[in-house]
Amino acid sequence: MYTPKVSVLIPTYNYAHFLDEAIQSVLQQTFTDFEVIICDNHSTDNTQEVVKKYLSDSRIYYYRNATNIGLVGNWNKCLELANGKYIKFLCADDKFNPQLLEKFIAVAGEYPTVSLITCYRQGFGSNSSIFKVPVTGFYTGHHITKLTLQTYGWLGEPSAVMFRSNTKKTTAFKGKYKWLTDWEMWLQQLQYGDCYIIPEPLACVRIHASQITKSVMKNYVNYFEEYELCQNIKAHRGYNIDTTDIDMDAVLKMRAAKCAKVVYKVLPQLYKKAQRQLFVNAFKIAWKESVLLDPLKKIIIGRGFKSTKAKTQMGMA
Repeated sequence: MYTPKVSVLIPTYNYAHFLDEAIQSVLQQTFTDFEVIICDNHSTDNTQEVVKKYLSDSRIYYYRNATNIGLVGNWNKCLELANGKYIKFLCADDKFNPQLLEKFIAVAGEYPTVSLITCYRQGFGSNSSIFKVPVTGFYTGHHITKLTLQTYGWLGEPSAVMFRSNTKKTTAFKGKYKWLTDWEMWLQQLQYGDCYIIPEPLACVRIHASQITKSVMKNYVNYFEEYELCQNIKAHRGYNIDTTDIDMDAVLKMRAAKCAKVVYKVLPQLYKKAQRQLFVNAFKIAWKESVLLDPLKKIIIGRGFKSTKAKTQMGMA
């Protein structure tokens, strides 16, 4: 059986209106040793009709789930079906720069210890910004793990990341997270090797109103999940990450400080049941990590600094 170099995996659900552009971006790649696996999560739109015209290309495969198995279930189904040496996801509403696969494969060939490759992202749709990251080039997997824990999950969306398929049997996307599903997976991959960040916007990420990201952020799920993930890493619950040189207490306090902000943001809306639950969850975390007053301290210190600066400029201090 022929093994392609790259498996491009396109999980989709009711994104027929975006899917054509995504598939075209793969077929326009300068690197052509790939298979495309489209995993349809029981869409109710015309996804099958869109895909049908591409099935004459022997590199393209289409699978339709008998029932909707959820976003994470569909991502893992894609992994099960992949045959390539490298795994490259493409969200159905995103697209690739024509040179993405060529440049990713070049890095993989030059750096055999690298288990995960990512790049800058080019926004399109309602936001055309270029999303850069704190570092570029080659770093050990541990260094990037440490850096993301101390900052944020900047490694990127699935459309921006490629990893080796030899980890498929021991890694998978976990359904317990809504916001951190991909970042948590990248942390798993970094336990098997190193990381390379290409300083070019090779992945094009569509920004639009129907994304799950916006609803998650609206309910502050990301804050709570980040704290829970860091708790589990510190306690080695399901993770074997070396944290001996990472101040996990400081990492937890940083995440808890975000939850503390939620306490004050939802105060005016405590008459709503959902907001009361957010308040309780955020309060418990902020209280446990002794950061409940941090948002107020920043406001007071910030105003005090501005006041002193203004007086100095006026010759009063």
